[in-house]
Amino acid sequence: MRFLLSTNESVTPDLDEETREALAALAQAGAEMRSSYSTDSHGHKAAEVWLRGYDTTDGQERWAVISTGPDYSDVSDTANWAEAEKAYEEEVRTLADCAGEDDAPWWTSSDVKGIPQAAYTLLIQRERHGEWEEQEMQACLGRVPTLPYQYYSDDGCVPTTLEGAAREIAAVIARQQADTNDSKALMDALGIPIRDESAQTIRVTITGIGAGGEETHTEERQIPTVLPTEEDLERHRRAERQEEQDQEDDASAYEDLH
Repeated sequence: MRFLLSTNESVTPDLDEETREALAALAQAGAEMRSSYSTDSHGHKAAEVWLRGYDTTDGQERWAVISTGPDYSDVSDTANWAEAEKAYEEEVRTLADCAGEDDAPWWTSSDVKGIPQAAYTLLIQRERHGEWEEQEMQACLGRVPTLPYQYYSDDGCVPTTLEGAAREIAAVIARQQADTNDSKALMDALGIPIRDESAQTIRVTITGIGAGGEETHTEERQIPTVLPTEEDLERHRRAERQEEQDQEDDASAYEDLH
């Protein structure tokens, strides 16, 4: 592969700038053979990689790999189809591997086998005392909750299926909601008023691109509330008393110093 234009790579030295720019323009206008892209939180394309075919002015058939993003742009080409296809797939996989924790999963759509793709809609619903509340989010949500096909764990980013990601997200949200329910029950038992954010059911619906096109998967979890025991209540009271004592000790120490 020779680089005609690049933000980060060394361009082919045996071509002058005018020639490289002319070839790059032909490559970018060539026939699209394969492509991958990611989108931002507004649905706009954030990064793209194409494999395009084009003819030079003297009739040579060449294949180009074009990779663009918010802060880079690369155009490389070759006369060998197999070399171009390999370079295209390597570029797509490289970008998928280097996505940071707060970046959108690569890709929203890709024709490279085994590449995780981001779902573009995540709907979270909570049933609160017979009323359903919902929150819909678009693609590129970042880490929490993680997007389909890119499930983040302590071991790193784990590729999964669209259905598998729905299960993972539902499990995470169910655990979070159970903690909220239990905290509300504890505060009620102690007679401490707090905002009621408990829910009896959570439902996660993911819409994304699967092997056969657009897919939708829904996972639902019932969220039981665990009522606090007397031991739980006493443990909380002891913790509160200890916190108050620590604050008094800190205040006393501050007064002694001043």
